[in-house]
This record gives sequence, C-alpha cells and structure tokens, in this order.
Amino acid sequence: MARIIVYTGKGGVGKTSVAAATGLLAAARGYRTIVLSTDAAHSLADSFDLRLGPEPTPVAPNLWGQESDVCCMNITGSV
Repeated sequence: MARIIVYTGKGGVGKTSVAAATGLLAAARGYRTIVLSTDAAHSLADSFDLRLGPEPTPVAPNLWGQESDVCCMNITGSV
C-alpha cells in the first residue's frame, strides 16, 4: 500500500531536515521513496548535498529527491 507523509508548519522548524531523514530511513527499509519540496529556498538539495531540480533525481538506493518550483507552473503542470 502506498503511503504519503506530509510535513507542514512554520518556517525554520526543521521540516526539510525531518523529511530528508524520513526519506533516508524509508529507503533504507526497502521502500521506494521520493522526497519532494516546493520550498523556494531549495534547501532539500542542501540536505542531500546534491543538485536537485524539477525531475526526480536519484539520491540513494530506493530514494529520489525533487525540488519543484511551483511559482512557475501552469495549470497543466509544465514549466
């Protein structure tokens, strides 16, 4: 069964760090996992020490990261 976990809250409380750590743990446990950020600060890439963009990028076995720039998407989802 698929599961979606969403972290929300005010800025600066560690949502991105917790999401990255949760993604690493889920992937290590064998779950195919994607961590997706819509934050304009693009700090998820910093958490994984990788360049991330609008397409899923391999981070580790079973783990992908993606940073979508939602401010520039039209209604069809394309940039």
